[in-house]
Amino acid sequence: MLEKMTFLSAAENRESFFKRIALLFPTLDPRYKAIEKAYNCAKDAFRGKNRESGERYFEHLRAVALILIDYLRVKDYELIIAALLHDIVEDIPSWTVERVNSEFGYKVALLVEWLSKPKANGLSKQEVDKTYHERFRFAPREFFLIKLADRLHNLATLWACPLEKRTRK
Repeated sequence: MLEKMTFLSAAENRESFFKRIALLFPTLDPRYKAIEKAYNCAKDAFRGKNRESGERYFEHLRAVALILIDYLRVKDYELIIAALLHDIVEDIPSWTVERVNSEFGYKVALLVEWLSKPKANGLSKQEVDKTYHERFRFAPREFFLIKLADRLHNLATLWACPLEKRTRK
């Protein structure tokens, strides 16, 4: 299956992404425009941030959205937007759930909040992770679609991590 995972290809770019989006929505459709806005916001917010592989962090966000579209057959524009923004609240201090709500609406903000680990507030990493994972039983179905795509991409790119981390994961 990995050889069919085109979202891992360096050939993926803005043009190839929006060709897929144009199959779902006309380019003047407000849903297309909302996805385009989220794409641009995520790309700008993560500018200069890289993954352990050295790859731009934004490539991960785009890949998660592409897994949703290509493999999970998601056509809901709000899920695609949430996939593009799934790490923004957790990793970019200038982005809050309230900002996501104001820019992209309640459903997207709620999904992004479900996908974001809670702030530590004096808790250890283990306690934060436990709290985050315990919430999964109450999460909406759409959360799991995005989380599955996120985990799949993380596992498919695990080779770039140190051996200790690969073993732990």
